[in-house]
Amino acid sequence: MLKVGLTAGIGCGKSLIAHVFETIGIPVFYSDKEAKRLYEDESLLNEIAIKFGKDVVIDGKLQAKKLAAIVFCNEDKLQELNAMIHPRVFELFDKWSRKQTSPYVIMESAILFENNLDKHFSKTIGISTPQDIVVKRVMQRDNCTKEQVLERINNQMPQEEKNKLVDYLIHHDDKTMLLPQILRIHEDLLKR
Repeated sequence: MLKVGLTAGIGCGKSLIAHVFETIGIPVFYSDKEAKRLYEDESLLNEIAIKFGKDVVIDGKLQAKKLAAIVFCNEDKLQELNAMIHPRVFELFDKWSRKQTSPYVIMESAILFENNLDKHFSKTIGISTPQDIVVKRVMQRDNCTKEQVLERINNQMPQEEKNKLVDYLIHHDDKTMLLPQILRIHEDLLKR
């Protein structure tokens, strides 16, 4: 079975693209959702409180906005958090993928290349979205300012850099139709 990584920056439409793959019968593992579940794990929360401060975990619950304020404006802190979370998430993906019976599976992850997870995948898919569209989407979705969105974008690997690393690139620019692009990738992956 092929393992395929689906990656893109914030607001590029990873979830939408992943849902389309699911609709055509391909199982998708959502890294962000699994990471959020991990944030309920007491031992992980203790590690986070030690590393990022006790006010980030109150009464056994993660204070996500406080943690985000720390990590999204400090790349070193973001890397520390990723080093705590992503090996655990990948372990869950590995167990999950062994239970699947489809020709390939997809792991959706915003930071596939940043955490060197790409080496675990046969192929990778990226999504290219113009920054003005990303900013507008994230401002609406997260009810935040343009400056906050740009700060998050600046803490990610540049989209142009990711675009060069992926095997397949989907253009999600509100002009190019998505389904034909996804079906071409799907057909190519089925041949492998």
